[in-house]
Amino acid sequence: MSFSVYAWDGNIRGIVKSIDVTDNNNYDFRVTLQDSSGVSKKSCSQTVTWSYINESDSNYSTYVSLLLAAKMAKNDVTIFTTKDSKGYCKIGYVVLH
Repeated sequence: MSFSVYAWDGNIRGIVKSIDVTDNNNYDFRVTLQDSSGVSKKSCSQTVTWSYINESDSNYSTYVSLLLAAKMAKNDVTIFTTKDSKGYCKIGYVVLH
């Protein structure tokens, strides 16, 4: 299934490769996806491979739960992102496949 969404700056589909967690609205929960050959995929940024959501964002717990479950199950997800003011990719929508 392919998505064409014009409201988002980026969307990628893949398996969760890694998750990084930090605090203080410093890109709190960072997710990197990989393709079937294990290569990290870029979303809306050309400089980093991760997308993020902060704990202060709406539905933070739901995003975290879904992405952790997808990693454990090795299921594909599609992450839709928008570029923030610093050029990083903020998660705004996730599809579990």
